[in-house]
Amino acid sequence: MLAKINRSQIIILVLALGCGIAFAALDTKIIGMTSLGGEIEVERGNILSKALAHFAMGVLNDHMQKTDHAIAEYREAIKYDPKAKVFHIRLGADLLITGKTEEALIEFDKAEKLDPDSVDVKFLKALTFTTMRKFDEAAAEYKKIVEKDPVNLKALSSLADLYVVQEKLVEAARVYERLLGTEEGENPLLYFNLGIIYTRLEDPDKPLEYFKKALELSPDYIEAFVALGAIYENREDYQNAIKNYENALKISPLNKSLYKHLGAIYYEADMIKEAIQTYRFLLKLDPKDPESYIDLAYIYVNKKEHVNGLAVLQEALRKGVNNKERIHLAIGYIHSLDKEYDDAVKQYEKALEKDPKNTRTLFLIASARERAGKWDESVTIFRKIIEIEPDHAEAANYLGYMFAEKGVNLDESIELVKKALKAEPDNGAYIDSLGWAYFRKGMIDEALIQLERAASLIENDAVIRDHLGDVYYGKGMTEKAISEWRRSLELDSTQESVKDKLKKFEKEKAWNDQTRTN
Repeated sequence: MLAKINRSQIIILVLALGCGIAFAALDTKIIGMTSLGGEIEVERGNILSKALAHFAMGVLNDHMQKTDHAIAEYREAIKYDPKAKVFHIRLGADLLITGKTEEALIEFDKAEKLDPDSVDVKFLKALTFTTMRKFDEAAAEYKKIVEKDPVNLKALSSLADLYVVQEKLVEAARVYERLLGTEEGENPLLYFNLGIIYTRLEDPDKPLEYFKKALELSPDYIEAFVALGAIYENREDYQNAIKNYENALKISPLNKSLYKHLGAIYYEADMIKEAIQTYRFLLKLDPKDPESYIDLAYIYVNKKEHVNGLAVLQEALRKGVNNKERIHLAIGYIHSLDKEYDDAVKQYEKALEKDPKNTRTLFLIASARERAGKWDESVTIFRKIIEIEPDHAEAANYLGYMFAEKGVNLDESIELVKKALKAEPDNGAYIDSLGWAYFRKGMIDEALIQLERAASLIENDAVIRDHLGDVYYGKGMTEKAISEWRRSLELDSTQESVKDKLKKFEKEKAWNDQTRTN
């Protein structure tokens, strides 16, 4: 969506378009008239003086941001001198400010009739059409300017920007490239914009070429360094990404956003020491930013240093961090990883205090209660989530699966999972839940259809393979069942229940083989 044109933008543009020249021309006109002598000339001089007085009052009201008063004064000025182009321009600009775009265009058209070659008026008309989202008409105005002045940087840049808004990226690139090689074209912004356009066009080479050229012309062009860093980061060329982000920081040494990004890249590049140092520096720059504490804690958690991660988050609470709810959620997450579910719930409940109906936090509490074996409490909270947010697919699936696992409320279980699947029909986990509910209800054929589909969507899921094995066994397809259980165990070797199934059938097979031998 286009940003709304604000008052200051329009006034600055109008002032830049030569209002001072208009005053001088008006004074000359008065002098010329009065030099003719006679009553007619004096009367004309008086009329023009009145026009000038109203115009001056209009300008004064504009400076005082009394737009309605300014409009009235410009209209009075035009009554006395309808041939003064600047009067129509100022009136049109104020009409545009107040959202009266059609009336503004009428005034700009009048100004254009008085001066058909006016570039200034064409710019204002293009601005008005852009505000009205009439992009083709706006482009036509810019093209008129370019016809008269083929290397008008402002018109070409505006036309290119217009094409970008319309997602006409190829056309935008062509417009910018018309300027290359000209004196006006040696502008770092031009090369930067071309780099952005070709990045969006997914060109593999031109973005780097244009961003580097922008830096040749302007070595302190911080946005170009950041853009290059982003390209290299996307290519997982972390060393070059780091180099460019570090160069950007030399220009803006206290840029918190850059430090955050650099810390993340250090982590991706497995430069853990540098990542920790970067986040520690960020905490000095902004001791109350929760994200930096959370990111630093995340690094420690992934190093399996949960104690250090918790220490970072506790430090955040001591420092009176903003949005402390985020910190409590992060602490709860670490406790959940350590299977300290009661401690996790305590943290989640603290996070819930500010927003008791936050379904995301309630979901974390419900799932932690279920993992802690507090089944009834978990069911109650999941029902509350669905009551607050009836289309909460994840809660519906979780509760439906819980019922299926326990073998209770199986009709409701099926309905809950079907409800979740309406929101996400190709979610393999939800399809597995439905298949498992069917299996627990004794609907083996329906279960097989769903579980085979789930396995095709998520091939390497140990639980789905285990469920599919159970269904194959229920269908009397023992060899397929054993194959699925083995696959499940390969994916997760900690499943004691699956190990027991395989042991059972290995014993049965050995017994059957021995019986046949005897």
